[in-house]
Amino acid sequence: MTIWILFIGFFLLALALVLIPVFRFRPQAPQRDIKSIAVYKAQLEELNADQNNGVLNASEVASARLEIERRLLKIADNQRSPHEATAPTTGTGASAALLAGIVTIVLLLSAGFYLSIGHPAMPDFVLKDQDHSVARRAEKDTASPEKIKEVAELEAHLIDNPTNSMAWRALGQNQSDLRNKPASAKAYQHWYELERDNIDAAVVYAESLIILSEGRVGPAALLVLNRARKLQPRNPGVRHYLALANYQSGNIAEALTGWKGLEAESKPGVPWLRPLRRWIAQAERDLGLPSSAAQAPGPVPGPGPALSAVERAAIKDMSADERSAMIKGMVARLQGKMDENPENIEGWFRLAKAYSVLGQKQDAITALEQALRHAPDNLLPEIQKQLEVLRNSE
Repeated sequence: MTIWILFIGFFLLALALVLIPVFRFRPQAPQRDIKSIAVYKAQLEELNADQNNGVLNASEVASARLEIERRLLKIADNQRSPHEATAPTTGTGASAALLAGIVTIVLLLSAGFYLSIGHPAMPDFVLKDQDHSVARRAEKDTASPEKIKEVAELEAHLIDNPTNSMAWRALGQNQSDLRNKPASAKAYQHWYELERDNIDAAVVYAESLIILSEGRVGPAALLVLNRARKLQPRNPGVRHYLALANYQSGNIAEALTGWKGLEAESKPGVPWLRPLRRWIAQAERDLGLPSSAAQAPGPVPGPGPALSAVERAAIKDMSADERSAMIKGMVARLQGKMDENPENIEGWFRLAKAYSVLGQKQDAITALEQALRHAPDNLLPEIQKQLEVLRNSE
């Protein structure tokens, strides 16, 4: 009922805004002509007085009277007749009635059109549930004041409670939500150091290091993953990232074997199955094999040069000692190339990872220190984090 009262009120208001100016107009008498007639009548009286007093002779009075009478006749001709004076009023009334009718018809047609397509009784949506609301925008904004406040509270709590592993884990997640990759990796490192036997802490920490390295499995992440493999060899995250490390080092066949094995042991519908199949398809294409997945994972961060089919076949038939000797020879050649071109940051990363695989921790640290000397500013936090992990490792 309220909506109809509003409609009627708006209708009357619109009608008043249109018609009030029309009815306020009224033709007014020509005030200027009335004043002129009075002046001319006074002049005629003065002429008669001057003639009686002998100031003007008869001919002069006649000439002046004629001129005044001519002007009075001109004013009389300009004035409207009684019938003509009422015409504008009648026309105005007719125009006002026509205008009122048009406005009424338009408004009634508008109301009818709304009734045919509108829903005047439909309730409004709850504001907090709408995408443009402040509450919903705050939920979507990862850098919202609530998130920043939560990080500050966790940091203050950890000053007095540095051994609270769950607080470090929560801080790492919040820093990740704020896209603060170095701080997130640092918090996850504390969690991992407090719970070395927690496979989740190991995988999450290794993943944070990989994210910090823009998708590259660096020596620090590789060290953590190798430790995690001893805790839980069949862990999906550990197996995937170790296979990714092989892929980025050029051991594509070994990476494919690892990914294929993980796919075979994964249950249908697990969240990692779809991206895993994309990596499998990428490796199969690199090896010239028919692809078993429909989509590739995109650019691979920091891949090493892929081995040829002959080299892969030769490695497959080698003994463990022969493989170790071959890898050491490849590492030595890479070391020589890096001595010639020390500004190749990607090469230092690959060399450090190779030394980590061989168990030569100090050589891996030296390679990263060389990378730190030549790296641009945006890579410094990543290298320093990996150095920190290697230096603090057992």
